[in-house]
Amino acid sequence: VSRGARNLSSGINAEYGEKRRVLASFGKLIAFNIIEMRLAAPIFAQYVKSYQDYGDIVKQMMSKARELNRTKCMRTQLLSLEQLFEELRDQNEGRIDRSSEEWTKIKDLAHRFALMAGVDNYKSRQAVVTFHREGIIYCLLRNGPPDGSPPSNIVFFDILAETTFKLMDIDKKGPKGLLAFLEEQLMKEGEIPEDEIEWGPLRTYRTALVGSMSEPYMYYGKRKMVGSPMRVVEVKRPRDDYVIDNWQASGSGNYVQ
Repeated sequence: VSRGARNLSSGINAEYGEKRRVLASFGKLIAFNIIEMRLAAPIFAQYVKSYQDYGDIVKQMMSKARELNRTKCMRTQLLSLEQLFEELRDQNEGRIDRSSEEWTKIKDLAHRFALMAGVDNYKSRQAVVTFHREGIIYCLLRNGPPDGSPPSNIVFFDILAETTFKLMDIDKKGPKGLLAFLEEQLMKEGEIPEDEIEWGPLRTYRTALVGSMSEPYMYYGKRKMVGSPMRVVEVKRPRDDYVIDNWQASGSGNYVQ
């Protein structure tokens, strides 16, 4: 190997090592709560893409963030997914190809984030519920009043569907669960032609919450769904529904301890 090649290799290794040191230093700022955790969203977004070179540092950063505040951590992960979604949509002139490799990678990242929430679903319960509630709101955001067309973020329901396995049943279909919350938000849309392909991601997410579109599920309010009849079932409030009440007490959109 020539001296020039060795020098080039040495320079590359030095640059690589410096990047890892900078990234680790940024992680310490997060771990010691010196800067806002949400600033780490662009880094979390690169976890899979940069896994070989920096994955160990990014994973440790998310682990420390989770120890600091589980809800903040999952909100930051949600923000990173939203950023990737918007970037991909902008690159494709406002459209998302749901069969593309890029879209599959974002869904895979969402699945990995959910796995990182830990094996104890009770400890991560409030954080996961918050992740989904704020994700639903993001999916249904509009710049103006409903006009019959789906919201521009509707496809993001595919991302949320990748993480429903971390939800407890009561948080899916309970009296104050996510299905009820989803129906409440959809009441603002009026009648929805759910047989149209553009609303497909919504059907995917609802199916993930219900378990099967043929299963009965709760219906709140007076909104009627076109082409999707609903059966009403009565569900008694379970005693362990305290997490949802705590979430409501803390509000949404703000970081809370």
